[in-house]
Amino acid sequence: MKTFLVLIVLSLQFLALSQLEHESKIESVYGYDWLQRMKSENPELLALMDKYVEFGFTIQQTSEGKYSEVNAINSIPLTSKNNEEISISQFVEELNSTDFNPLRYRFFPTKEYQIFKLNGENKIIYILPQELILSK
Repeated sequence: MKTFLVLIVLSLQFLALSQLEHESKIESVYGYDWLQRMKSENPELLALMDKYVEFGFTIQQTSEGKYSEVNAINSIPLTSKNNEEISISQFVEELNSTDFNPLRYRFFPTKEYQIFKLNGENKIIYILPQELILSK
């Protein structure tokens, strides 16, 4: 009976990992070849990335002076090999896009909550911890 239950759980986990809701967003940033390689080498990473797109990355409006203890960032680092960045105003413009993709930016969940204040804006980037994202 235990073996049967373990097989069911493993099958459900495999099924969940193989069905990425945001596969196109992952592919648009990392490429088709990388995505295919990770499907076999690190499906857990893909599951985290997939849930991160939907649940892990949020932008919150704040009141003036709130989060004053958090150092404000002046630009947004992009996920690239060239350490490229965009301005805060470009980022805010991209936020309003229907195809906004948080994987495009060099922010990723860790074991802790992360908060980044946007310089010149009353907004913060709020990133949930990995464990909380995976529980969603």
